[in-house]
Amino acid sequence: MELNMAATKTAAPWNEVAKPTVIDEKQDSAERLDFYNSNAAVYDSDMKVYGYGGPGVVAETTHDLFKERLDSRILDVGSGTGLIAEKLLALGQYTNLEGLEPSEGMNKIAEEKKLYTNIMQRFLFLDCGLEHNTYDGVVTCGTFVAGHMKSEVLVEICNILKPGGYFIMAMRDEYLEIVEEYKLHLRSTINSLVKEGKWRTVRDEVFSNWVLHENNQGVDGHLFVFQKC
Repeated sequence: MELNMAATKTAAPWNEVAKPTVIDEKQDSAERLDFYNSNAAVYDSDMKVYGYGGPGVVAETTHDLFKERLDSRILDVGSGTGLIAEKLLALGQYTNLEGLEPSEGMNKIAEEKKLYTNIMQRFLFLDCGLEHNTYDGVVTCGTFVAGHMKSEVLVEICNILKPGGYFIMAMRDEYLEIVEEYKLHLRSTINSLVKEGKWRTVRDEVFSNWVLHENNQGVDGHLFVFQKC
């Protein structure tokens, strides 16, 4: 759930909640949750203004992997108002989508859309208590932003996947370099999981039009796909 287009006019200042630096993480986390709760009603319309393409990329990538298994149990982490699920359900009649989202306001919007069989109102973190070897797929988009998801969350995502399951993740490409947490730890965490034989990298690539500026100049996103061994 992140954007960073200060020049684009939207109902809520989403660029403020996606700053690439965090001063007080605990305080910022509480303030961000309040922000998401307060602005949930305008999230979808604002994302249309931004031309937010990430959820569509994640949905299409997920569908390529699961289109022959529409009953697969798939967890949408940071599910927000359900943008990934909406795109995915437009591609196929998926019957077992679950959401995980800490914002009550966002969850209320998603529940009204009837996209998920279940939504957990909680954060995801290492050793958070979710059952291991549970999901055929885990998806996320726009959650790897300063002060949001830690790199170590990848370990927990690998834990909750079934063997052979896929993790599909999209983020803003430049955050791999300008957000200190990800510059220092994201790729090293990925590489450790690969070296330990816990998952393999299927895709690791830049894509265009993560979001669009007012002049229609796109901002790059980054797509990762991993398969649990």
